[in-house]
Amino acid sequence: MASLARTAFRVHSFTGVITGLLLFILCWSGTFAVIAHELDWLATPAARAQPAPGPDNWAAWEAGVHAHAPDTRLLGLRAPLNDHGAAQAMIQRPDGGRRLLFITPATGQVQGEASPFTVQRFFREFHRSFYIPTQWGTYLVAALAVTLLVSLVAGLLFYRRWWRRFFSLRWRRGPGLWSELHKFVGLWSLWFVLIIGVTGLWYGVERARLDMGDGLFAYAGPTAMAAHRIAEPDSDPSRPPLSVAALVDRARALRPALRLTTVIPGPDRFYAEGEADDLLVRPRANLIYLDARSGAPLYNQDAGDLPAYWRWSETADPLHFGDFAGLPVKLLWFVFGLLLCGLILTGTWMHARRLARSERAREKHRWRGTGAAVVVSLLVVVASVPLAIHQVRLEYGGFPPLQSGVMAVVLGWVVLTVILLAGWGWSLKRR
Repeated sequence: MASLARTAFRVHSFTGVITGLLLFILCWSGTFAVIAHELDWLATPAARAQPAPGPDNWAAWEAGVHAHAPDTRLLGLRAPLNDHGAAQAMIQRPDGGRRLLFITPATGQVQGEASPFTVQRFFREFHRSFYIPTQWGTYLVAALAVTLLVSLVAGLLFYRRWWRRFFSLRWRRGPGLWSELHKFVGLWSLWFVLIIGVTGLWYGVERARLDMGDGLFAYAGPTAMAAHRIAEPDSDPSRPPLSVAALVDRARALRPALRLTTVIPGPDRFYAEGEADDLLVRPRANLIYLDARSGAPLYNQDAGDLPAYWRWSETADPLHFGDFAGLPVKLLWFVFGLLLCGLILTGTWMHARRLARSERAREKHRWRGTGAAVVVSLLVVVASVPLAIHQVRLEYGGFPPLQSGVMAVVLGWVVLTVILLAGWGWSLKRR
């Protein structure tokens, strides 16, 4: 048993040091991704609006977009994310560039526009893949989720009778206090670390099925990546598509209890998704496809009818980001995300102290790959900058100018991250 505990301790230490830098950056970015929509609301004045007195007025929003930008293509409309948020529309200009419009919910008037590269997009894309091409970046993130789970299990194996220590915190002086806090916070964060690790690993499983399995990535859709292929519309192709407002009315008639959150018009198919009474699923679990020209239903998906595998697929994202019960749960996820980042940093700091105690301890606990791991981690982070610029140019038809509030949030986060990483690196160098 003692041998198992020593081995588990070394494994716990190894995973914390070898992957510590990248794992910290991943968890640090994910922590802010949890509240990214709220940060956008704070950083972008045009994203704020007074709530509408009645139901969502999709017809007024569509009319407002066409009045504001008549020569553009409407790519999608989204209902306000909160009671004091604006409705949003994504448009494409004749030159291929995209803009994000903010619409007053009550009147449909466009009250501002901005770059589609928001705080939310920055944190989600960075957290998902470090801006490395998705087929590789997702696997890297999933591998870090594995190390997080291994560190969790190893920590429980060497921490004797851990189930009795949830209310045991000894206030020591000096470095011993950090060890006590590390173990105490780690115990109370077990549930959170398990959720983050399992769902993070799941993203890799999904990607592996797409790349190396049967190529499926969704339960229903119009492409070959869907298990259920949506039928082709059979209406006259010479007919123009119906208005968004008319198609929204058809979708509401088909699912009266569904509150639509996002609609995407197309020349052939109209897509809508929304929220029902289902627990722990993202809006796309409840979706509708209509013939864009006739309004005839092509597919109507209820989250409650999904097979277990696909139901879990729609549950993993809300669990990972705490996006299933409003702002209080998001704030809970944010706080525990900070605690997880603190666990990573304090664990590495304590390992650095063990290296500094004596030559014997240095030989016992030192991992020769530590220096290389730090260099590789830094290279990944540095490489994410040009990769991000390249991806944004491809996705948005150039690098759109960012609004000042978004720039302040992103740059502030980057500066704070650099400061924390500098302290992290210094602690590893300490002897």
